[in-house]
Amino acid sequence: MTAAPTPARASDAAAASGPARESGWFGLLAAGIAFVLLAEFPMVRALVPVREPLQLIVPALGACAVVGWWRGGSAALALLWGGFAAVRLWLPLSGDANSAVLAAGWAALLAGCFGVALLVSRRKRFLPVAGAAIGGALCLATLVVVVRPAGPGALERVVGRTLAQRGADDQAAWQVARSRMEAQRGVASDSATRAFLDATEASVAALPRTARTVLPATLALQSLAALALAWGFWHRISRTRVGEALAPLREFRFNDQLVWAVIAGLALVLLPGAEGFRGVGANLLLFFGTLYALRGAGVLAWFVTPSRALVGGLAGVALLLLLRLGAVVALGIVGIGDTWADWRRRAARQA
Repeated sequence: MTAAPTPARASDAAAASGPARESGWFGLLAAGIAFVLLAEFPMVRALVPVREPLQLIVPALGACAVVGWWRGGSAALALLWGGFAAVRLWLPLSGDANSAVLAAGWAALLAGCFGVALLVSRRKRFLPVAGAAIGGALCLATLVVVVRPAGPGALERVVGRTLAQRGADDQAAWQVARSRMEAQRGVASDSATRAFLDATEASVAALPRTARTVLPATLALQSLAALALAWGFWHRISRTRVGEALAPLREFRFNDQLVWAVIAGLALVLLPGAEGFRGVGANLLLFFGTLYALRGAGVLAWFVTPSRALVGGLAGVALLLLLRLGAVVALGIVGIGDTWADWRRRAARQA
């Protein structure tokens, strides 16, 4: 005989039972494969904090499975994914010992905070839960670093050595690629091409320093993507809900008050007298600017759908071309503008 569930678990089970598994594997699998492979691309790998993305995804899936079991779901899935998470944290696939320990420690903190956030949060949408988990993990990681006898200095040395090695690998790969391009007829004598190659080489050489400056933001963004993939995968392999299904990109939005984080980042980066906080501002701009770029992509995707007027898509393309600041910056401006204009809701009312 099985023991009767506790009242808390019984109510969770009543709420969790019933919905069918989410469908649509193609897009999620494509996103997962791209997320894993992107960490191996030259120049990108110097900016990616955790070189083994599965080390973030699998423990997060384990957290979903444990929370799902607590809410009346399958104990077998909880044991299975909990075991996978433990093995993945214990057996890193690559990297030196110190950086592997740091990556495993962050993955464990992130998964633990994600599980706690799922249990205690009354909000069932992904972004608030994931944001709370990432924020909690960053606070705990900072506390652990501060109270350790070696202090922040040991972390800085490990991070600096790891990023320097990645940068050296990228520079070596770039030198090989440049030698091949210069061997082609006309490339070595073309001053414009040489200027482009020199600028690219300088950018590659600066990557380790850039990666070190924006490490908190890139770590938070990589963790957010990993949690989103784990959330999506869990709702396709189990009927037990840990929250609402991920909305499609065209419906992506979040609390409008986050625009103040972008404003604060701009102020810290641009205002004189704030030189000591340039790094904080750069991290705020990168993280929240990326969120607003996704929101801008959602706005354009909403207008491009077949049920919308073609002029919406043409206007979006024209905006990207006219700004000439790069697609990401342009999408970010569109997303920030949506904070006040709320184009999707306005267009829906007028339809």
